[in-house]
Amino acid sequence: MDTWIIQLHNSTNETAFVIITAFIVVIFCFYLIPTATDIMVNAAAGLASKYLEKNKRTIVINSSTNNPELFLMLLSLSLRRLGGIATPLGSNFANIYLMFIVAPIIVISKWILIGKISAIKTFIKMFNQEKMLFLWHLFMSLLMFAFASTAYWCITGKSVFAPFPEGISSRSWLWVFFGGLICLAGVLVFFFYEKQIKKKRPELFDDINADDYTASWWQFIIGTASLIVLSYMLNTLFIAWMNIYDNFLNKLFGDAIFAGLHYFLGSLISSLPETIVAVKNYERLTAPDFNTAMASASQSNMTNLGIGFFGSVLASLLLVMGMNYNL
Repeated sequence: MDTWIIQLHNSTNETAFVIITAFIVVIFCFYLIPTATDIMVNAAAGLASKYLEKNKRTIVINSSTNNPELFLMLLSLSLRRLGGIATPLGSNFANIYLMFIVAPIIVISKWILIGKISAIKTFIKMFNQEKMLFLWHLFMSLLMFAFASTAYWCITGKSVFAPFPEGISSRSWLWVFFGGLICLAGVLVFFFYEKQIKKKRPELFDDINADDYTASWWQFIIGTASLIVLSYMLNTLFIAWMNIYDNFLNKLFGDAIFAGLHYFLGSLISSLPETIVAVKNYERLTAPDFNTAMASASQSNMTNLGIGFFGSVLASLLLVMGMNYNL
């Protein structure tokens, strides 16, 4: 049965279809998913301030931004597409360049445009003061990416940057489960190292200003529900592109187009909420907010491994039960 995207393609010329779908992607990337996630993160951070210890707020803020990856993966598995696990694993790659390169460039560019040169000087000064903190987050982000890349190989049998050969099938349940264990190992390693930095620098996690957040269960539910609907629509778009541009996408990603789209495009779109959190926290120019901004990469990467572990275990159980999956 044709989806509405394929029906749109069949009823319009190619140029109009490209313009319309490009507009849809822009709306998704720069408004719908970031807005829904911002509502959810705002509520989650407020609820964390109300019900949990202060030092848990940073991880709640950054873990909440990973809900798009979770929903995209679960919806993909419901469509019997194992490649959906590539979204949280691929976000570990996207988070590194988005949080450590793109987000600071956005912040500095905004300050240049409005003439806040003093803010740029303060930002550079803070970066120099917190250089070791920056290196810690960068190291942990890269380490989580290494775990994610290993898990990706276990699940797919290929490197994260290698195209899939024609006719490749999904791996056995044992390989998928082992990939999940690799993800779990990464989560445990992160918590071990984070415990040490919390002992050395407790103020980074305790002194976050809670005034900007609203403790609202309704906002959290609405934001979460919106992400579920948006994730379903995004999956529909991916599958339609697979059918329409099969020959072109096959040259980029090999035979497993769905996994490739999720690893590179799905992960990029689902990482935009983390980028928004990073930009807002970089702009506050305090050490705790600086830490929260960079944790949008390190802690989010850890959370992505947790999502990958959950998806891998779920998929391996379904494979054992006899359900077939495509990449």
